Amino acid sequence: MKVLFLNPPYFPMFSRESRSPCVTKSSTLYWPMFMAYAAGCVEEDGNEILVIDSPAMDLDLQGTLDKIKSFRPQLAVLNTSTPSINNDMRVGKAIKDAAAADGYNCDISMMGTHATAEPLEILEREMAVDYVISGEADYTARELVRFLRADGEKGPDEKKKILGISWRKGEEMVRNPERPKIENLDTLPWVSKVYRKHLFSCYKRYFYGANINPLIVILSGRGCPFRCTYCVIPQTLTGHTYRKRSIKDVVDEMAYIKAEFPDLGEIFFEDDTFTAHPSRTAELCQEVINRGLKVTWSANARADVKYEVLDVMKKAGCRELCVGFESSSMEVLKNVKKGLAGGMSEKFMDAANKAGILIHGCFMVGNLGDTKDTLQGTLEMAKKLNPNTAQFYPIMAYPGTTAYDEARTRGELASEDYDQWLDKDGQHNTTVIRKGLSSQDLVDFCDRARREFYLRPAYIAKQAKMALLNSRERYRVLRGAGTLVKHLFKRHGAPQQSSGYSANAKPRAASSHSHTPQETVRETKPTAAPSAEAIKA
Repeated sequence: MKVLFLNPPYFPMFSRESRSPCVTKSSTLYWPMFMAYAAGCVEEDGNEILVIDSPAMDLDLQGTLDKIKSFRPQLAVLNTSTPSINNDMRVGKAIKDAAAADGYNCDISMMGTHATAEPLEILEREMAVDYVISGEADYTARELVRFLRADGEKGPDEKKKILGISWRKGEEMVRNPERPKIENLDTLPWVSKVYRKHLFSCYKRYFYGANINPLIVILSGRGCPFRCTYCVIPQTLTGHTYRKRSIKDVVDEMAYIKAEFPDLGEIFFEDDTFTAHPSRTAELCQEVINRGLKVTWSANARADVKYEVLDVMKKAGCRELCVGFESSSMEVLKNVKKGLAGGMSEKFMDAANKAGILIHGCFMVGNLGDTKDTLQGTLEMAKKLNPNTAQFYPIMAYPGTTAYDEARTRGELASEDYDQWLDKDGQHNTTVIRKGLSSQDLVDFCDRARREFYLRPAYIAKQAKMALLNSRERYRVLRGAGTLVKHLFKRHGAPQQSSGYSANAKPRAASSHSHTPQETVRETKPTAAPSAEAIKA
């Protein structure tokens, strides 16, 4: 069976699989990692696949349709996110319409964080969408393809057995129970092999502003044991149990990447918290050392890793850790269930500096309990910690998260029109408001914080020295700075025009992810979608 996996066209350089999907201010473009994992599972099951990443391939809608035309897929699996969902539904409709015009049928399915949070809403709003995949898509997509390629040998009631899908039965919409999380992650194809076979032409297009590029992004495990209220991936896709690949499987893949990707800058472990189990982290690092594998890598971590673990990570090739400090206020950290005690961030930074590991610091404003004073305190904390790079962003509350439900319940969600999650340039435009702080206030603060952090003379001198003395860091510094400077004195947050798929178009009693699994929901038919031609390039 022919199956298309599509990261749809939207804003140029739009990163759909970021934890806060947007067009970044640092020229970052994410690999479509979760989509590629699912594609690998479907291909391994004997199907012919086409993987298209339109943002990475600089394809607008027409260019994407042209690339699909000769393949004639029987199923298209589209990657989604909350800020892009209205656009993604239009793309799905355009693919189905183009297939019909060419005389064949293409079923449309959607996957990703928003698809998991609001599957019934998607089916309600866009008749062109046939299936929505919730949770981890790997085995669900594979089972859906097995059902579809049976050519009618299986009755429609067999759809009820496909865990993790929502589907339409006449005017009814059915949400099947979600599939259990994958326990043996070693059974999944290496995502790097999917990249190598299907996205190698884009290899050097992907860029992470804090990392040595080009880079390859993989997972050593899925799920996060921590319960931060705002973090969308554990609350939708991967869950709160950290399921780990075997150390041998991970290090084998690292060796494959080093051999197969020329000019590799580094490997990035996109685990929500790579250091969640410190003993396992140390064991993995020791295996890298024992094999004599010389490869640079980075990972996501919490500000609670001890020096002894950081030291062995550095010896194994760890260059940098991406760490969410978020706020200087203990009250705010408690409200968002971050679980960091007072003074922990400072101790962690001291240990990281001693070990020689760089830190990319993440700071978030507009959380429950934030005031103008706590925002300023967070900025001062960022300057004091002085990570190698930093990002300041307003709270982006996505459906499926506690943060979204909390803001909605408190009447602090300014809009439920998903187009308003981004500004007219595709950058963050939070819809959350707090007492004494409008959405624009939060965006304005981030603009100011970015200027004050990056324009410090001592910081500029440090980065200039790094660029001069380290050729591997030079490209990152110069490209990131060149993009960032365009945004430092610009005011962000001007909303984009509503697409017509507004969530305010009809009353919503509750988020659709609150429906009981295997529930059949009778809904009215969705209204017609806006024309495909309205989509952004």
